Amino acid sequence: METTIFGPPGTGKTTRLIEIVQQELDSGTRPESIAFVSFSRKAAEEARERAAAKLHMDVNQMVWFRTLHSFAFQVLGLTTKQVLSGKDYSKLGKLLGLEFSSNSSVTMADGLLFSPGKSGDAYMSIIQMARVKGISVEDQFNKTADRRLHYQQLKLVYEVLRDYKKETGKIDFVDMIENFVEQGECPLLDVLIVDEAQDLVPLQWRMVHEVMKPNAKRIYYAGDDDQCIYSWMGVDVKDFLNACDNKIILDKSYRLPVSIQKQADNMVRRLITRQPKTWSGTDEQGEIVWHRDIMDVDIRTGEWLILARTNYIANKVASDLKDQGFLYWREGSGWSISPNVLSGIELWLDLCKGKFLSAADLKKLSTLLVSEVITKAGRKQLANLDTEQTYDWYDIRKLCELDAHMEDPWHKVIKVSDRERIYITSVRRMGESILTGTPRIKISTIHKAKGGEADNVALLLDSSRACVESRDQDSEIRTFYVGLTRARKSLHIVESQSYYGFQL
Repeated sequence: METTIFGPPGTGKTTRLIEIVQQELDSGTRPESIAFVSFSRKAAEEARERAAAKLHMDVNQMVWFRTLHSFAFQVLGLTTKQVLSGKDYSKLGKLLGLEFSSNSSVTMADGLLFSPGKSGDAYMSIIQMARVKGISVEDQFNKTADRRLHYQQLKLVYEVLRDYKKETGKIDFVDMIENFVEQGECPLLDVLIVDEAQDLVPLQWRMVHEVMKPNAKRIYYAGDDDQCIYSWMGVDVKDFLNACDNKIILDKSYRLPVSIQKQADNMVRRLITRQPKTWSGTDEQGEIVWHRDIMDVDIRTGEWLILARTNYIANKVASDLKDQGFLYWREGSGWSISPNVLSGIELWLDLCKGKFLSAADLKKLSTLLVSEVITKAGRKQLANLDTEQTYDWYDIRKLCELDAHMEDPWHKVIKVSDRERIYITSVRRMGESILTGTPRIKISTIHKAKGGEADNVALLLDSSRACVESRDQDSEIRTFYVGLTRARKSLHIVESQSYYGFQL
């Protein structure tokens, strides 16, 4: 039995899939015979956590709630030592005279491909994408818009990578999927759930169809073809649309208010290739507001997600907000101010207000004080206080011989550059709360925000020449559709400031 579940934004796709898991368990299906696999770590972790909470299960019982390549890793019986690590890519970088930044922190829970960052990442991305698409490296190179890359350099990276893996006996993430398909072995499953199926690359579909499907009794493909935004990775939406004939469409969004749902639905109907859907929004009206410039959007209060089509545009927005004194989280790089610095400032100010601090807080503070106010011995003393006690400013001054006064401004005590000091002062003047919880303002590209949501979303229609002139305009419509559908209450659309802008 095969079923495809189409879940428009906010229609409770994950909830429906967990209900299926619950029904299976209630009917006597063993947890270890249920596989819940997905394209991304985020989706896999969300499914595992929600299922564990709702079904009162131990996560250790949910052995097959994984990303696809993590599933392959487990079935193949691999160890992390057998997989290329950040250290391996550093060695490759030295051999090639290139840098590989994005793979320095790659783990078993991450995806297949490199994100083009430094010099080597772009070449490695071409190689990996060619492999998951099932095309030659040369063909993928010719599809690449970045003219700063050179084919001879690409060939060298390919050859050095191949030889290094042969010499060390290690594999990469793509090898993992290839080996799984070649081996053709998979545990017998009562239920196979493939979440985010619209985003599977050709190699992953081979994994599902050739190996996993023959070993599963009941299969559910879940996703939303209208949110298929990885065509540049070789994803073909038709693979998801044609997965099977039995189709279910979830028709009620619990996220999108009426006005935003209608705007999104009208836009996505422009797609040439899609599954027709009739669905509705919440009972709230919501609002859509148009702006000429991102600086016209009042983001002083409330939760905000600011979305841009490209990293270049997102970085420009981040720079503008920083000039205005806003504190924000930039997806991919973190807080606009070092959390450690901000924490140090707050701790120092708390001390000066007469508050008592824990030894753990003071240990953190010890690393942030400038050398002029504390000796090496004093810093050591501060880092080794009794964990059972709390301390105030007078205790610290006596114990550590601080050469400071309660009236001293924080930037004279905490290690911080002049530029950061000015920015932090502006942030505090804006009345922004310190970094103790979730960020109030997030800045992200649309692609990185997929699966996220916020009360208020500001969507910039600025794009790039490559995007606007792309032959695959369906992909652009889907991308901005994803952006439109992140908003729970209000959507603020910022008109393009250049010739290359998306037309709603």
